[in-house]
Amino acid sequence: MDGMTDTDADHPAVDGGDRAGLDKEALYHRLKAWFRVDRDASSRWREEARIDFDMVSGHQWAPGDKAALDAAGRPAITFNRCLPIIKAVAGSEVNSRLDIQYMPREIGDAALNELLTEGSRYLADEAEAEDEESDAFIDLAICGMGWVEMRLDYETNPDGAYVEDRVNPLEMIWDASATKRNLSDARRLFRAKSMDRAEAEAMFPDADPDDLDAAWAEDRDGDGPHHQIQPGQRRSDRPGASDEGTARVTIVEACWWERKRVAIVTDPTTGQATEMDEKRAAILERRAAALGMTVQVARRTKRVYRRAFLGGVILAETDSPAGDRFHYACMTGDRDQNRNSWFGIVRPMRDPQRFANKWLSQTMDMLNRQAKGGVFMETGAVPDQAQFEESYAKPGGVTWLADGTLASGRMKEKPLPVLPSGHYQLMEFAIMSIRDSSGVNLELMGQKQQEQAGVLEYQRKQAAMTMLASLFDALRRARKHIGRVRLYMIQNFLSDGRLVRIMGDGVTRVVPLLRDKTAGDYDVVIDDAPASPNQQQVVWQTFTSVLPIIKDMITPQVLLEVLPYSPFPASFVAKMRELLAEAPADPQAEAQQQVAMRTALAKIEDLTAGANLKNAKAGREAGLTKHDEIDGFAKVAALAAPPEPSATAFAA
Repeated sequence: MDGMTDTDADHPAVDGGDRAGLDKEALYHRLKAWFRVDRDASSRWREEARIDFDMVSGHQWAPGDKAALDAAGRPAITFNRCLPIIKAVAGSEVNSRLDIQYMPREIGDAALNELLTEGSRYLADEAEAEDEESDAFIDLAICGMGWVEMRLDYETNPDGAYVEDRVNPLEMIWDASATKRNLSDARRLFRAKSMDRAEAEAMFPDADPDDLDAAWAEDRDGDGPHHQIQPGQRRSDRPGASDEGTARVTIVEACWWERKRVAIVTDPTTGQATEMDEKRAAILERRAAALGMTVQVARRTKRVYRRAFLGGVILAETDSPAGDRFHYACMTGDRDQNRNSWFGIVRPMRDPQRFANKWLSQTMDMLNRQAKGGVFMETGAVPDQAQFEESYAKPGGVTWLADGTLASGRMKEKPLPVLPSGHYQLMEFAIMSIRDSSGVNLELMGQKQQEQAGVLEYQRKQAAMTMLASLFDALRRARKHIGRVRLYMIQNFLSDGRLVRIMGDGVTRVVPLLRDKTAGDYDVVIDDAPASPNQQQVVWQTFTSVLPIIKDMITPQVLLEVLPYSPFPASFVAKMRELLAEAPADPQAEAQQQVAMRTALAKIEDLTAGANLKNAKAGREAGLTKHDEIDGFAKVAALAAPPEPSATAFAA
């Protein structure tokens, strides 16, 4: 196998057809060894991740503490305060989703970037990619790692349907030496997935059924050895193993990159460079020399990404479906430097949540054990004990006592339960620490019970978002990776003439994806999506605040840009965009609108200056400044500004 120089060094070469089989076997052992090293390095993280998922699901008591409470007959109370915090963070991501756009690197591709961007949005919408990425972001917030897989599904669509799937983080194994955010420096990734044997046989119909199980990859973390079975032995340690339809097997998907030497050959007639392997380049050089021609050949080393499926042997081996990168996108949280792993916001909340549960359980136990009222009384203190018990707790009833009982102290009331001093304060401290350790405040959760200025509440929400900025930055970086993979798949697999829905120029149309329309180099840009509720609210509020001033200069082109940010239904927006796109242009009306535009811009400048003074004064009083409204006015002014006259217009 090309590029596996380390494999060749471990296994000496042989002649004939045995070399190919030896290389495949050597590759299998090398991938298996990599998997074991990486699995052992991440086993501690998977144990911690399971605890994090249990905390969010409400299973918050440690097994030892829960057993001690059950033995003592004490209640194990659980008030799940981690779940609302995770839902608040997830809701913030949903309300401020990001959009993937493609910017051309060459001038000739400037008119084609809209087709790629809109085509990417259409494919993502068909694959429900936003929901899958949001689910992966929730995993990131909980356990510190979120994974998304990009692939083409040929089962639902013979031509290949683009699919994005959230992947269970506990299935993933990554390079133990990777240290950068989002594992950008990882050389290899593994996914150990458990599935029905029937499904595995359908995926690899030509493989030996005895090889469709990587028992050495079972997810059994801890100090004990992993289960091993002999070749040809059926697994019998799982329920349903006797039933072939429900038997479970493990398939390992390995993704890695290797270095390969290639030659860059320059055609002397056209000057075009072509990449080929060294053997073909050597043959070309010899033939060119025989003809008296000079061929430029430059040799370099490049990365080649590969993928293989492992069971008892290598079941399949192909190039990476994402070209020059992994088809898995990873997003990472905060770094645990000493253990070389990652964690989310649940790990700091563990101890406060557990302490709060313990304080509540202890309080209930103290209240249950202490007296609930009543009296201490001698047997001869009352003439009729049954009448005393019946009338003692009866409102308005008369309880008769023997003469001298009250004076002699033969009856004494039981003391009411009293909690230790500071018990309630400690419980409140534990409850508040859950929220404080996560960085999420009451404003972000929408649970602030006191009245405060809108500017102050907005700034406190932004402060909470600042605490969570590292998570959103990991999501942004992962979406760049997703955008590059999506671009590769569009250019190499999906540009086959299939029809996609494009929304641009104010109309919705269906256009074919063709390779000559999608070829080229593009930069992936991550921007706020127009459909994001937060983005819609900010832009629409700013626009409506200045609408009375700029109403005379609103053109169809301005409305076409503003309507996507409106709160109107999508069907209404689409219809309005079609009507505006069909509206004929009136030169006289455009001239009048330009005059109105200049007047409105002057008013906006005066209004902005007044808003500066007013907001500065409000900021000094509240200790804050509000720049968003001012920035909003500037954006609207820039949107409404007339275009610069072109050289063609001057010549005309």
